[in-house]
Amino acid sequence: MQKHFTPDETRTWFAEHMKHRPDYGIGKAVLDLMLQPRSPFNPKKRRRFRPAFLYAAAWLGASVSVFAYFNFAR
Repeated sequence: MQKHFTPDETRTWFAEHMKHRPDYGIGKAVLDLMLQPRSPFNPKKRRRFRPAFLYAAAWLGASVSVFAYFNFAR
């Protein structure tokens, strides 16, 4: 006979499984989009921002600033 699992048991199992897999996760995916790839020869080296991310952040900041100026500051 099959054993039925409760949602809490499933959530606990999944959280425990993900703790043993540090290469997965939404935080890791976001950091990989923002930062340059890790060096396989020097994994402790600090990662720099990707230029495309910096351009996108600058455009977003400028757009929000222009929107706020023309809608709220005038």
